[in-house]
Amino acid sequence: MHGLRSSALRLVVFSLGIVSAAAIGIVPSLPIIELSTSQDISSEAKIPCTVRWVSSPTGVDRTAKPELLNGKVRIHGASSQSYEKKSLALSLDSPTRWLGQKSRRQWVLNAAYVDCSLMRHKLSYDLFQSLSSDGVRRHASASRFVEMRLNGQYHGTYLLMERVEGSLLGFTPKGQPSKVPAVLYKAIDHDANFSNPGHSGYEQREPSPEDQEYWGPLEDLNQFVATATDAEFTNAQSGIGSRLDVDNAIDFHLLVLFTSNMDGFDKNFILARDAASVAHPVPLFFFVPWDYDATFGRNWEGSPVEPTFWLSNNLFDRLLSHDVFRQKYLYRWQALRGRQFSVETVHRMIDDNARAVATTAQRNENRWTPIRGAESGSLAFTEDVTQMKEWVVARTRWLDEKIERQTRR
Repeated sequence: MHGLRSSALRLVVFSLGIVSAAAIGIVPSLPIIELSTSQDISSEAKIPCTVRWVSSPTGVDRTAKPELLNGKVRIHGASSQSYEKKSLALSLDSPTRWLGQKSRRQWVLNAAYVDCSLMRHKLSYDLFQSLSSDGVRRHASASRFVEMRLNGQYHGTYLLMERVEGSLLGFTPKGQPSKVPAVLYKAIDHDANFSNPGHSGYEQREPSPEDQEYWGPLEDLNQFVATATDAEFTNAQSGIGSRLDVDNAIDFHLLVLFTSNMDGFDKNFILARDAASVAHPVPLFFFVPWDYDATFGRNWEGSPVEPTFWLSNNLFDRLLSHDVFRQKYLYRWQALRGRQFSVETVHRMIDDNARAVATTAQRNENRWTPIRGAESGSLAFTEDVTQMKEWVVARTRWLDEKIERQTRR
């Protein structure tokens, strides 16, 4: 496998004051990862590796551990494995804190091969996190831009992301007994549309399926959404609100709509629920976003998407079929359009990300041929950023009218 072999895995973040540009072959503007293994990196099995932080472009990263850390690495993703530039999953033997993020064992290096802007995941996750308020969290993976050197050669710009797991979501620590354990399921195909009882379309992440298959909570939720009468669905005591954090679900759906995630409404999301506790005896399911490359005017394979698609599934359709939930949608949309989902806010976030990766994006394009073809058109970093900003204007204008019609019926 071209470019995926070495003798050790070392994560190295350089400072111009410590390592010269000539020594590493590029002028660093982002942290740099130097990666190597003694075996081919594949998706079939994790292979041993070591990692080490050194410093950052703006000076020594005091949160990083300088010693070598043991871990394992593999190719990450599903359909993206067919691309020449691969995403990688890192599993460390012990937790460590990188670039100011929380201490973790599991990390993802997202290649963003079809995303010429390099920022769609980060932009979407940061947007969802920004919907948090006092005492109410909107969980999403924290992320940082980095560059990678593989086998001594420059390998492109990546996004270092947290893996979504119980510790990221603030779940009750493992080992504490509970009759209702924490669960985390990932939607992996389009059967995850809440139309069918059972658990088709999902994979179990927590509890570890190797330790215990535990589909009951998800099957109960799917059974209820798929078969409950309207009266049962809206019942104040035993309806959907007793099973699902409805406010979170509305925020998640609005994120899907705002970004136009063509894969995110019936696939590629996380459903999670904490363990029962004295403080929360009846825990509720909530959504966590994942896999947002098919957003902001582009589809999963890089083709353009018009700003006029309505995206939904059976759960969201049922919520929008009732006055009380429709009003929640409308009020929340209007509030977000005044701040987090305003064109000015999103344009500023796009510009901030563009400044962070502008220099490295050119190196990335030199290393990897941008997505080009009859469907995707000729696209590179600068053109993609410009198109994204234009698309946001058109998308918000269309959604303002569409959501008004959807919620006034």
